[in-house]
Amino acid sequence: MFLLINIVLTLWFSCAHGQVKPCDVPVIKHGRLYYAFKGYFPASVGQQFSYRCNRYFVTPSQSSWDYMTCTLKGWSPEVPCLRQCTFNYLENGYYTNSQEKYLQGKTVRVRCHDGYSLHNNQNTMTCTEKGWYPPPICIRVGLPCGLPPSIQNGAVRHKKDSYQYGEKVTYTCDEGFRIYGFASIRCLGGKWSRTPKCISTDCFNLPSFDDAVLTGKKKKSYRSGEQVAFKCRPYYQLNGSNTIQCVKSKWIGRPVCRDVSCVNPPRVENAVIQSEKPRYQNGERVRYKCTGTYDILGDIEVTCLNGTWTKPPQCKEACEISEEMMKKHNLQLKWTSKKLYSKTQDHIEFICKRGYHPVTPYPTFRAACREGQVVYPHCGQDTG
Repeated sequence: MFLLINIVLTLWFSCAHGQVKPCDVPVIKHGRLYYAFKGYFPASVGQQFSYRCNRYFVTPSQSSWDYMTCTLKGWSPEVPCLRQCTFNYLENGYYTNSQEKYLQGKTVRVRCHDGYSLHNNQNTMTCTEKGWYPPPICIRVGLPCGLPPSIQNGAVRHKKDSYQYGEKVTYTCDEGFRIYGFASIRCLGGKWSRTPKCISTDCFNLPSFDDAVLTGKKKKSYRSGEQVAFKCRPYYQLNGSNTIQCVKSKWIGRPVCRDVSCVNPPRVENAVIQSEKPRYQNGERVRYKCTGTYDILGDIEVTCLNGTWTKPPQCKEACEISEEMMKKHNLQLKWTSKKLYSKTQDHIEFICKRGYHPVTPYPTFRAACREGQVVYPHCGQDTG
């Protein structure tokens, strides 16, 4: 009720003195007018309205609410709500003043412990609209560093006597060595971050393979980039590269040897294998010999090719020319030389004896030996 009476009296006073320049509805950052005053705008010079600030903000009189007045220059105060910063603790530092609350724009001087400082090496904090800046935290200051640590088999590029906080140096390794860890280290306030190591890039412990052997002499160590050659053991054939390579202390690659040997040559009926062995190398041959009166048909040898035997021959029974059958069929051999044995698929040519003539067709007089059997032609006696 008191506020409402005050508003009415203020309005009457303003109108009586002819102050007619209005003020628009104020925009209060981080605060607000009381809802009941929304209908009194535009306001005349001299009019007052009460308002309230949001949490963490106060009026210039450091109250949660106050009056703002319409003046010839606009609303007063110009910044009705100010940030109120609380300061009761400084991490890694101390503050002797007992005051805890400060208005926006106020600055406080602090002291940090030895080796610590506020952000950006400042020693004052300011209460801003968003709070303290810099924050009330003393951080470790960057003390300079001396010479970076020495490492075995490596050195620092562009070495100097002293380094500022945050400055970096980079190590390089001698030939035959490589960096293990981070190549660069940083000055962290009087001491360096963890240094790397230079480890050998040589390769040791040459690997062995069941189906391949080293071509040269074995060494204790091999330099990075060096290659070592292998060859396949007997009965094996190389498939791809025959070398492995040392790359930064690791062996890369392996020779691949494929078994191309053959065992158990194919069995041929009525034949024996000459000089048979339990295992044969790629390209090696096996010779067959037919037994008894059997003759070879096909290649007399088989070859081991990439673990597989070529096609074997056959042993076929030979044909024995029967003089009794020739006499019975009135035949004689065409050629004067007697050939009483013929290989299978060979041809035997007959003619009729003197005083006889062919009874079977002429093609039958050229008979073929087929697995020990011969079909004889037939001749009949001449008449007249």
